[in-house]
Amino acid sequence: MSAKIGFIGLGAMGLPMAKNLVKANYDVIGLNRSKGKEQLFIDAGGKGGYTLSEIVQECDILMTCLPFPHDVEEVILGDEGIVKHGRNGQYLIDFSTVSPTLNQKVYEKANEKGMKFLDAPISGGNFGAEEGTLSIMVGGDKEVFESMLPYFQILGENIYHVGKCGSGSIVKLVNNLMVGFHTQAVAEALNLGEKMGVDSDVLFDILHSSYAQSRVFDRHYENFISKNEYEPGFAMKLLHKDLKIAGELADEKNIPLPIGKQVTAMMKEAVDSGHGDDDMSALYLYLKK
Repeated sequence: MSAKIGFIGLGAMGLPMAKNLVKANYDVIGLNRSKGKEQLFIDAGGKGGYTLSEIVQECDILMTCLPFPHDVEEVILGDEGIVKHGRNGQYLIDFSTVSPTLNQKVYEKANEKGMKFLDAPISGGNFGAEEGTLSIMVGGDKEVFESMLPYFQILGENIYHVGKCGSGSIVKLVNNLMVGFHTQAVAEALNLGEKMGVDSDVLFDILHSSYAQSRVFDRHYENFISKNEYEPGFAMKLLHKDLKIAGELADEKNIPLPIGKQVTAMMKEAVDSGHGDDDMSALYLYLKK
């Protein structure tokens, strides 16, 4: 199946994903709030300069990768959004991390227009987005998932149909809850070791080869903390948003998250102190203060 694709949201994840679709010789129109990112996409061989309604009219498949739930509401369900201008037979894939309740709302509104919707949150960071090695957790109708599988295979290596609409988001929220735990553990452990006089590189080497090792630890230390550079691969404010949604989901079902609530509160403090636009690994900096 070959089709024209509209990709809305060319941020740290969306831009490399859209570029990979272009590299695979698909006709892709990109749209982003920041026109600098849109120009980078055009420079990479994509198309730009379209309004949202024009993209919806032009394209067979619409993909969104947006930072916050209110962005998803506006772009997909707003008065000038995708569903408003959509048509029967179009496919809509949302890679954003939002609540399963919002996914279900989009699914129902899209169905009313005859559009086919999948929630498909992603994991693997900007490095995975660039390399096309993302994990993609998909919720929605199985036959729709199978139709879109060739596109998912360009963007990721570990692709799962989880179940009904919203189930992809549930798995992603569980994933990011654990990422939050690991991020807190890395920050606390490094700070403790360093303040007790152990060289951080030595500490990392030992923990990396011990049971304390994790992919999050490797990522945070090797790519950010050891370099003292915190340009976001995944911004702390976005991780805090995901932890907050996971907490709300647990509260709805009366499921206790004792550690999760503490990590969410700590992350909020770090965001409020000015680290929201830093990479999530900068929790280490906040605790160090």
